[in-house]
Amino acid sequence: MWVVMMLVQTHMNYFWLHWARVLAPRCECTPRGVAELQKLLADDVTLCLDMGSFHLWIAHFLFSFRARQILISNGQQTLGVALPWGIASCLVRPHEKTLSISGDGGFLFSAMELETAVRLKLNLVHMVWIDGTYDMVAVQEQAKYKRTSGVDFGPVDLVKYAEAFGASGYMINSPDEIGPVLRKAFEMPGPVLIGVRVNYRDNHMLFEKVHDHVLI
Repeated sequence: MWVVMMLVQTHMNYFWLHWARVLAPRCECTPRGVAELQKLLADDVTLCLDMGSFHLWIAHFLFSFRARQILISNGQQTLGVALPWGIASCLVRPHEKTLSISGDGGFLFSAMELETAVRLKLNLVHMVWIDGTYDMVAVQEQAKYKRTSGVDFGPVDLVKYAEAFGASGYMINSPDEIGPVLRKAFEMPGPVLIGVRVNYRDNHMLFEKVHDHVLI
């Protein structure tokens, strides 16, 4: 077991070194978000992940050593699954904390289920990583067709959306706010919707070793 732990720590150290040297100077929330999630991923937290570019960062660099702590569908392309999964987690594990995460595209597939979370008075925290595009699709389109098509959509005011359903809403405007806002949300009763703007300009690095035949 200690060998596994050493390998994991080496991998994590490599990532944080790369983050400090290359990504941190840009002050973007994508790698910082993963770092803050790692700090909050205690044994009493269940993490439910949607599909999208954000999930690639988390799948690569977030570590869990508890069975069934992270719900993730990987290649199933199940856009919109995170919020319903989060609701189910709250019902099955009412005495634990649940954090569900989606991109803004995936969130709009099942955003109406916030009404269910409010009606059931669930202590659910749902986080939306916002960039205004279906970025995972865009990256693959660019890689295969050298252009993008049909991947952009307009903004959604997540705070007003949350309040319209009777939930609490917050926007994170800088990387330093990620940890404090998440910790505050976990202490609040009822559903909490959190938006954070991200920049996926480094996503191409996650696809550099992908074989051409797996691109859409």
